[in-house]
Formats: sequence, structure tokens, C-alpha cells
Amino acid sequence: MKATITLSDNQQPNSKYCFVDDNEKDISNDKIPYKAMALIKAVSSVKKLKEEHKIITIPTEGGKSDTVIEIRNSKLYTFNCIGVISTPIVDQNNDVYRIEISSRFDEGNKQYFLLYLLNCVYGFNIFNIDVNSKEESNYIIILIILYLNKLIEAYSDGLYKEYIRQEYNDYNFKGAIDINRHLKLNTPFLGKTAYTIREYTYDNEILCLMRQVIDYIAENHSKIWNESLNSKSILSEIVEVIENATPSYRMNINYVEALKCRREITHPMYQNYEEARKLAIMILDEAGRNVFDDAEDLSLGLLIDIAWLWEEFVAERLLKKFNYKHLLTGRKGESLQWAEKEYWYPDFIEKGEGDDKGINIFDAKYKRWKWDNDRDIHQLISYLFISGGDKCGVIYPSDEDDSSEDNGPEQKTLCPFNDFYKKEKPVVFYRLPLHIPSSKTNVDYSEYCKDMKEKICKWRQHFSEIIKKVVHYNQEEV
Repeated sequence: MKATITLSDNQQPNSKYCFVDDNEKDISNDKIPYKAMALIKAVSSVKKLKEEHKIITIPTEGGKSDTVIEIRNSKLYTFNCIGVISTPIVDQNNDVYRIEISSRFDEGNKQYFLLYLLNCVYGFNIFNIDVNSKEESNYIIILIILYLNKLIEAYSDGLYKEYIRQEYNDYNFKGAIDINRHLKLNTPFLGKTAYTIREYTYDNEILCLMRQVIDYIAENHSKIWNESLNSKSILSEIVEVIENATPSYRMNINYVEALKCRREITHPMYQNYEEARKLAIMILDEAGRNVFDDAEDLSLGLLIDIAWLWEEFVAERLLKKFNYKHLLTGRKGESLQWAEKEYWYPDFIEKGEGDDKGINIFDAKYKRWKWDNDRDIHQLISYLFISGGDKCGVIYPSDEDDSSEDNGPEQKTLCPFNDFYKKEKPVVFYRLPLHIPSSKTNVDYSEYCKDMKEKICKWRQHFSEIIKKVVHYNQEEV
């Protein structure tokens, strides 16, 4: 039996599902048999899934979250990983559970918030599409965006090339003679020789698979494809190059079933093609609906680190116009040095101008943030102590109906900092929520995008007042 467990991120614990005796296993009534615990635990770690299953993770490396799901006291806990995975099969009589984890800001079965973040982070202007059709897979549009972005990254490494065995029957004999085919084709002998040879070529099944996915998207999701071409002009070049490189491509061949397309690409130069290959298979198998219907193949799963995605969204849509530097771990040139050869990496910094040498610091947090988050407060105060800045804060997503009264004041002045500076200046800690509109099933996605743009504009205006900097932009730039 196959059943679906539907969860949201950061449910601690989930109040919907409960574990019951093994003879009561009606998942439709939100009951999970105790024997399923071991199956769920088997897919609880991102690191373990990447080692044991060929799962797709966004980002590929360096995500902030490792735990997908956890069981404590017979309750399910979720964290910052969203996506779709399937439990392993132990035997033919074993139940298989498809676990779908969506963003807590998405209602129903449409991933508006996630789709909007992906569009912004990856630079696709896909905001005027219909994602309300009942037959549309929940994740198919998301998979298309991820695939096209990964294909662009792979193309920047060069066109994929591999050795394949080709058969010839001509006068230019080289390689290994094919005796049986030679006798069949060249009797009586007229000078030609049938032979096989290994050639290093672009005309291979992997590129044919990539081409087949492009054809599928163009035919079945034409509006998404046209918007993608408008957003990423390099896609037109990629299509032309792949079409010219694959003369052996046939539309009636299902390249997903080709043995080479099912094998992992291990060459270090083509690892982006490996990610594109897996996404291609998920799309052609219509991953959102039936990617796990094949009981023998559990390699096709998708997990997105929503905390990482939120930080990238903040950098791209909220702070980009304010020239804040987005720091990444390991880049010592852009960091806070707090001791010899010791560095801290706040999310966003801005160096002061003129006589102000301090550095203002803001962190992106994908959590329900309140003033009782002592760990975050201690972290940012430590950053300010080293940097000499006078402003810091937390940027986090918040429900549209969350009121300031529920979460406390918007800012607090850190009075003791006067003792650390030569001259007196107020040091302020800000709480900076971006209110996320509701993604109810009766709301059109284009309307949702308009609401998001309005929220972003209001947030930017409020932030410019805080840092006392005027930034000119129009709503089309949001």
C-alpha cells in the first residue's frame, strides 16, 4: 500500500498525525502504524539520504539544515527542509509512505510561497501563470524551474560529452571488426568493412534526455517555457546547441528508460549535468504525481532547504538595492575577524560611510521570531561588539495577520553599548518581519505575486527609514 503523509515545515510537533497499532493503518484518518516508524527514520537525515539514495537537494552543498523529519514521543517534528521523499521498501508486503513537506505559508496543495521564492532567487519572471488547474502536479512547475536553472549551470561548464560505441560499414576501417555484421552486409566483398569504434561525442543519450525534457516543457507548459526564454536569453542558445549536437535524437524514444540515463554521472566536470539528469527524470516521470510509483527506484526525491532559500531571497529582493554584502562561510575577505585567524560570518553587512567606521549587521532567519529568541540576540550583539556598528536586526517571514503587539516592539535600544564606544551613540536592535500574504486555494497565483510585491515595497520603505538612506526603485523591480 502507498500512502501520503502531508506536513508543513517547522511543525514541532505535528498535531495531525498519530501512531497506532499496526492493525490500524488507515492513513486517511491520519493514523500511522508503529511499524512505519523505522521507515520514516530511514529518510530523516539529508546527509544519509544523499549517501544512500540519489536525492536532489537545493542547495546541492552547504545547506543550513540536515534533519528532514524526527519522531519524538510518537510525534512527528519537521524543520527547515521541504519537498517530497519516499520511504524505502523492505519487502513486497511493506507499506510505502510518500512524505510531502510544504512551506507553512502555503495553504492547500499549491506551493505559491515556495514558487515565488524560487522565481526570485533563480531570476525567472514566471509570475503570470495558471497553477490552479486541478490536474497540475504540485511540484512540476518547481521542478521545471530547478531543471532549467541547473541546465544553464551545466552548460556553463561545457556541453556534455562521453564515449559511445558506434557501428560503421564503410571503406575507412578502424577500431574492431564486427565479423557477423561484416559477413551479413559485405558478401560478396566489395571493399567495405563492418566495424565498431568508441567515439568521444556530444551525440549521446544524456543530451538526448535533456532535449526531450525541453520538448516536453515547450509542448506541455508553453507559458512557463516562453516566460523562461524571456527571463534567460541563454536558453535559446542552449536549445540550438543541443539540437545541433544530437542528430540521433528520436521523438518516439523514451530516454528515461535508457540504461545510460539511469546511471549516475560520476565525472567531476559534469556534476551539474548529474543534477540536471535527475531533475529531467523526475519531470518526465511527472514527479509530483507518480515519481515513486516505480517500486524499484527510490532515488528520485527532492528536498529544498527553505532557510537557505529565504536567505537568498532576502539578499536578492529585500537588501540588494541597499548594497548590503551577502557573506558566505569560508570567504575570509568578507567576514568579521574576532581573533587571529578566527572569523564570523553574519548574513548581511554594510560598512559605515564617512567618519562612521562601524559595520551594521542583519541576519535572515526563517523562523517564528520573537524577543525571547535569546540565542539570536546574543549572536547579533556579539557581531556588533566586534564591528562597532550601531544597527542590527533579524529579517524573517511572518504571517500576514501577525500583529506587532503579539511579538513585542519593533526595536529595542541596547543602552549598555555606550560603555564600549568612545563616543555616545544609540545602538538599536530591529525586528524586521516581511508579512507573507495568504496563499489560499481560491487566490490566483498572479494576484498572490502582486500582493507579495506590495509587501516587499512596504518592507523596503520601512527599512530605508531605519537606515536613513533613500533608495529609488519602482514596483517593477521588486
